[in-house]
Amino acid sequence: MSVDTSDLDALVRDLGRIPAAMVPKVRGVVAKAALNTKNAMRKDAQGSVHFKQIAPTIGYDLKVKGDVIEAEIGPSGGGAASLAGIAYFGTSRPGGGTVRNPEAAMLEEAPSFYEFAFKATEGLL
Repeated sequence: MSVDTSDLDALVRDLGRIPAAMVPKVRGVVAKAALNTKNAMRKDAQGSVHFKQIAPTIGYDLKVKGDVIEAEIGPSGGGAASLAGIAYFGTSRPGGGTVRNPEAAMLEEAPSFYEFAFKATEGLL
């Protein structure tokens, strides 16, 4: 007895290609979300009386490794960037913790990210 599995084999090949087809489309969505989050974080920092100097140090790096796309967003470098932890979370002493937690900027961007990621990948599954 033999079974024709050619349709199943074709489906497996097509499903194997989906991540590769998604990467370029989703990369743009991740980059835009990272940019929007960075801009929100800069605005929050600029609004601080004591920590506005960290605003220009806030940026993002986009990394693509195979089918993994990630963005790292936040202050970097020395100088004013080293104050970010105090600006966001404070210390054991009074003061600091006056700049909105970066997670809030990310959560604000999440609905748009999901919407555009869905639109970018429509028809690929």
